[in-house]
Amino acid sequence: MASVVALLNRLGGTPRPDIPLRQAEQRLKEYAGDPADLAFFSGDHLLHTDLNNTNVLVAEEARLVDWAWATRGAAWLDAGYWVIWLIASGHSPASAEGWAARTLAWAAAPGPGITAFAAAGHRLWTEISTSDPGPWTTRLEAAARVWDEYRARA
Repeated sequence: MASVVALLNRLGGTPRPDIPLRQAEQRLKEYAGDPADLAFFSGDHLLHTDLNNTNVLVAEEARLVDWAWATRGAAWLDAGYWVIWLIASGHSPASAEGWAARTLAWAAAPGPGITAFAAAGHRLWTEISTSDPGPWTTRLEAAARVWDEYRARA
């Protein structure tokens, strides 16, 4: 886990390449509860956005593969995407956020932005699991729901 934290910290310090990338606020537009929430997701950082266990390779240090969903946005969003995968892997929301809090970018994440992202992630995974109801999609929808409910109580 510490190697993934180090990876996210390295990514946060990596200059965004000068190539066209979709913006996080574009990708999450349909899932935001309030259009004003999209401002939380905006930024100029390179994001991977798909931190599943087959895209994070861990040996001596962690590496990211499969950049099909590369995005430009707020630096803390990758840690937010990781939270959902951690919960899906058995972590409690508090534990998952504890790991995210070890990343440098998470410290800059506004609490309302994290809550808005958790809600948007829940809506996103609900849509995915509804259109493709397989074991892994329903597991991610359940994880996103648990995190959204946790943030709503915070």
